[in-house]
Order: sequence, then structure tokens, then C-alpha cells
Amino acid sequence: MSLHLPTLMTVCIAALATSAAVMTLHGLTQRTYRGYGWWVAAQWLLALGCLLHLFRDSSPELLPLGNLLLLQWPIVVLAGMRRFCLRHASRVPQSLDWLLLALAYLVWLATWAAHGSLAARVAAFAAGACALHLYGALMLSRMVELREGSTIKLLVSVELSCAAVQAVRLGLALSDGIDGAAGDRMLLASGLVIVVSSLVMVYLALMLTNERSEANLRAMHRKLRYLADIDVLTRVPNRRHFHELATRVLEAGAAPPCTLMMFDVDHFKRINDLLGHAAGDEALRQVARCVRDSLRTPDVAGRLGGDEFAVLLPGTGVDHAMTVATRIVARLADRQVAPTHAPLSLSFGIVQMHDGESLDDALRRADQALYEAKRQGRSRAVAAFGLEARPVFGESRSLGLTSL
Repeated sequence: MSLHLPTLMTVCIAALATSAAVMTLHGLTQRTYRGYGWWVAAQWLLALGCLLHLFRDSSPELLPLGNLLLLQWPIVVLAGMRRFCLRHASRVPQSLDWLLLALAYLVWLATWAAHGSLAARVAAFAAGACALHLYGALMLSRMVELREGSTIKLLVSVELSCAAVQAVRLGLALSDGIDGAAGDRMLLASGLVIVVSSLVMVYLALMLTNERSEANLRAMHRKLRYLADIDVLTRVPNRRHFHELATRVLEAGAAPPCTLMMFDVDHFKRINDLLGHAAGDEALRQVARCVRDSLRTPDVAGRLGGDEFAVLLPGTGVDHAMTVATRIVARLADRQVAPTHAPLSLSFGIVQMHDGESLDDALRRADQALYEAKRQGRSRAVAAFGLEARPVFGESRSLGLTSL
């Protein structure tokens, strides 16, 4: 079968231009990421290189630029990958990429300028192209962010295939087998590899863009979920999420008894007025940190609003809850915002939940106990028993810190 080179080149140019146009249209109409423009540029430059080769017989002066545009593809694609994976920068400097491209091109250019034989020129070009594709495959396979993905493995396979084709061309050139049927078959193989490379690059660019978009959406969803569930200032569950978590623990059959504590900062408004809202915010952060450091894994803490917090203690009686309150206050003693001007103290209301009692009912009884702790002078923990309509206040323990 005789090979009509202009027809092959025309097919390659059409395929490359189509793939480049698809990528350009996607980049103009959809969100893309750092590095995408380099991939588009690699496609257009490759198409232009093939177009210049189409006229090399009538305009030989176009050949140097055409070969440069054919050689650039693995390096420009790699430049885009480096930018796409900027968070995992390679230890190999990017300057080495361009140095290798320049070296490969200058070796061929020197051979062409010296009017070397066709075999010598083909050998110089094939050797440079083979080296660049192998280098591109090696660098892509070392990219931590992408090397486990199927798309990057496909691109590495294409790079290796291009290197193999150029290696065969190099062997034929060195053995003076670049003319005749073998040379024609190699030209056909080179054209097919160029077309396949361009199509794979379209697929890869779109897949990587889609994967990055999905990853960003998942991260945004997690962030929004965090903001919806967690009080940003204190980093404990907000009122709604505390209710959800505590209800889930109770419905899962937490080991009885379950104790609920409600507490707040004594004279918190006075702290804000005396030291400013920044100091008040810092006080809440320190309180929340002491709570987190004092609880077990099954315990559930939350900020109900303002300076008011609640803690559900599964499998815990009132006596042990008093100990937990004392532990929180002891930790807070080492984290005072302004111990001289505004020492922090806490008041606790503690109730043991009845069988079948709802969380809201228990919170109301705990609020009654907290009010009693305030009435008794603050900086103490008070336990409440009985029903909400007829509360009975039991143990009242001073927590050692002096309120304002």
C-alpha cells in the first residue's frame, strides 16, 4: 500500500485542530484550573507544527519551526501538569524541562544546518523526541497527586508509545532503512501516534478538570457542613447539632444513668463591658477548650448560645458529673484571660435524666438547677432532682473560683 503523505498530514492536522478547538471551547465556557491553558497551547502548537510540515517541500525554511513545534508537546504538557499539581511541586526544577527541549532541538538544528543526510536528520530528530517523551513519562509518573489515577497512567502510556515509535525511527535511520515501505510505515505510525496523543490529551484534560471540580465541591460541602454544625468561635457543636448528637446517643441506648450539665460564665456581660468583646470571645474559647479536654469520647458537648454550654454524660451519675465540673473549672484556672481584672468562674446546673425523658425536658430542669446555682452565689454546681414542676435541689458544691 502506497502512503500519500499530504493526506496523512491533513488528517493529523484536522484531528489536532478539532481536539484543540474542543479544549478551547471548554476552557471558555467552563471552569478550568491552573495548567489547563498550557495543555490547550500544546494542542494548538502541535497542530501548527503539522501544518508547517505540510508545506515543507515548497517552503523548506518552515521546517525548523515545524520540528520545534512537534518537539514541544511533551514539555508543554508537562508544564501544564506542574501547574495543575502545584501543591505537590516536583524536586526537579522546571528549567530542566526547557533545557532538555532546547538541547534536543539544537542537536537536530545543527544537523540540519550542516546539510546532513536525511538519515542523520531523522536520527537526530527521533533521538530528541524519544528522550523528551521518556522524560515526560518519568516526570508524570512521579507526580504524587496524580500517579494513582487512571487518567495519568493513560497519558504516561501514550508518552511511552511515542517514545517507542521514535526509538524505532531512530533504529531505522541508523540502519539506513528510512526509505521505502518501512519508512512509509513508520511515517504512518508516527501520524497515528500524534492523533492518538491529541485525543488522549482532550480526555485527560477534561477528566482532570472534572475530578478537581468534584474534589473542590466535596471539600466545600464538608466546610459548609462544618459551619452548619460547629460553633466557629468555640469549635464545639452548636445548639442544633448538640441536640442532634445528644438525641442520637440517647436513642442508641446509652448506658444509664445519663447526666446532663448546663453551665455558663458568671457575669459574662461584665467581662465584655470591662475588657471588650475580643476578651469575651477569648474567654469562651478557653472555656470550650477546657470542656473538650475534660470529656471522654462518648460525652457530647455543645454551645447553646451566648456564654451558655451543655454537656451530656452517658453512663455517669450526678456525683461523677460534679467531679467533671470540678475538673473543667480546675483546667480553666490555668487559662484565665485577665485573672486580676476579670477572673473567670462558672456555674453549673446538673440533672440525671429520667427514663423516657426527652432532651428538651432535661435541659429545662438543668436550667432550673443553673438558676439555683446563680441564686446561691455563683461559682458552684447545683444538682436538681424531681420533676420540672416541683424541682428538688440537692447537692451544692462550691467550685473554688471567685466570681466578679
